[in-house]
Amino acid sequence: MTESSNRSGARRSANRRKGRIYRRWWFWAAIVVGVVIVAGAWVGIRGLKAKAELEAAMPLASTIKTQVLAGDSAAVSASVKSMAKHTARARDLTGDPVWRAAEFVPVVGANLKVVRNLADVADDVINGAAVPLAETAATLNPAALKPAQGAIDLEPIVAAGKALNQASKVFSAASERVSGLDTSSTIGQVTAAVDEFHGLLNSITPTLVSARQVVDALPDALGGNAPRSYVLVFQNNAEARALGGTSLSFALLTIDKGRVTLGDAVPAGFGNFAYYQESVIPMPDGVEALYGSEFGRAMSNLTVRPSFESAAETAQEMWKRQFGTEVDGVIAIDPVALGYLLRGTAPIPLSTGDVLTSDTLVPLLLNGVYMRYRSDDIGADNSAQDAVYAEIVVKTFDQLMSGDLDPKVVLSALTQAASEHRVLMWSSKEEEESIFESLGVNGALPKSDPTTDRVGIYFQENVGSKMNFYLNQAVNLGQAACRADGKASYRIGVDLTNAIPADAATSISPSILGTFVREKLDPGVQRMLVMVYAPPGSQIVGATVDGAAVQLEAFHDTDYPVAKLIVSMEPGATSKLSVDVVAAGTGKALEAQVTPMVNPTIISDLPLDCVTVAKE
Repeated sequence: MTESSNRSGARRSANRRKGRIYRRWWFWAAIVVGVVIVAGAWVGIRGLKAKAELEAAMPLASTIKTQVLAGDSAAVSASVKSMAKHTARARDLTGDPVWRAAEFVPVVGANLKVVRNLADVADDVINGAAVPLAETAATLNPAALKPAQGAIDLEPIVAAGKALNQASKVFSAASERVSGLDTSSTIGQVTAAVDEFHGLLNSITPTLVSARQVVDALPDALGGNAPRSYVLVFQNNAEARALGGTSLSFALLTIDKGRVTLGDAVPAGFGNFAYYQESVIPMPDGVEALYGSEFGRAMSNLTVRPSFESAAETAQEMWKRQFGTEVDGVIAIDPVALGYLLRGTAPIPLSTGDVLTSDTLVPLLLNGVYMRYRSDDIGADNSAQDAVYAEIVVKTFDQLMSGDLDPKVVLSALTQAASEHRVLMWSSKEEEESIFESLGVNGALPKSDPTTDRVGIYFQENVGSKMNFYLNQAVNLGQAACRADGKASYRIGVDLTNAIPADAATSISPSILGTFVREKLDPGVQRMLVMVYAPPGSQIVGATVDGAAVQLEAFHDTDYPVAKLIVSMEPGATSKLSVDVVAAGTGKALEAQVTPMVNPTIISDLPLDCVTVAKE
């Protein structure tokens, strides 16, 4: 064999070895590529399925919210279970070893990691918070909370408090985890999903916190640890005061471990409560000039200032002086609110032959009683009227506490009454008072915020009458940018219409007509004080009554500039007044807080022409 032949053979042998190496390399490369393709397909398919599961779960959050507001606990439970199935599948689809391994792949991995974390957090929230809350909702519903034989079962409330505490922790942890996700290199869809989910968590968390605070405080407020006592104030909107009406009567409400007891009704007449020469509580700045001797001296005038805190503190102090008992809180309600509550009860027969319903209570209590038990002398004995008031209060309370009612309807009625400021609550316990504030039932002066200026429009009857049963009110709000300094111009318009019959002198009881002789007015003339509270920092610059400019005194209540006007209306007449205000800054949304009257106040927008506005 020649040397060249040997070299040729060696080359062929080397080539064969290289070929085998190449083939083996391509073989393993093909396997790796195949695995990558299969793994990629696996992750891709599971990713699409996980996306579909999460997208199916998200809309259920809104559905559940609607069902909760509707009080449909069965529907809530079904929706939560459906949502739990979706999030569990999403978690399973994104939690296998292949998916985890793929998270280390550059670019793609960051997206996969975020998606897996979203699925995990969603499943944690559903199972750790939503499912337990849904189970609690099945027991803590209006039907379960309605009184039975004069008592409210506190156990469902305590259990709900525990569930809400746990849910709050779960949501807080979930929000913190989602906010920590790194989306700096994720695609737009994933980043948007993170933002949407984080927004959903942040929108729910404050509601959970508020609900937890309310539910945690309820057992104590209902006498769970020690008996509680509250003065119950019944307002008379037929004789308006800033917060609603004069005090019609009072009763002591005692609650011990959920059992509610109502004491005898005490009419507000001077014979039952002392009149004080000085206010029984300190007067806030400006109040003495604005209200004079009407503030803090008489139990019947608790509500003269539009702050329920001062009204309640006055009631607490006067009750203590009169009866030697320091109460834990004060609750005010008006007949319109009582009428709302009767939507959910059976008709209530009275000893007078009348039947109380949601439609008959207000006409009877605020007008019919005065017409039936007429008095030709305003100072005469009103014991017959007081007896009817007392029977209405007691029988309405007994009906509500018997449990023979539609709890959803009663809860809806209570919500409406609270939104109209017809139910007000104050507690001497700071924590509970802050809850009343968050619920909007604390009867505070109007509070403006960065987006909205709020004015207060308050009415006070000025003839000692019950004629406001026949009063109709309308409020108009206008604003414009008219000034060189950029400050907004506001105009608050008020229309008051006296709908009392023209023959009031002969057809209407003197008990309703009031002290018109002493006030040197014709019978049936309604005279009203109207007070407009402007936002702190603003300036009241002018006012008109029936088109004529009027001079205003410079009143204020703490930080609020106040315009105080007086108007009189003959039967059938309408009086129109307006107050112009220069805002503290540029224009915002404008809203009004108005005295809750017998008849609803219509609030509408008023076009404002800068030609009619003072520029200086």
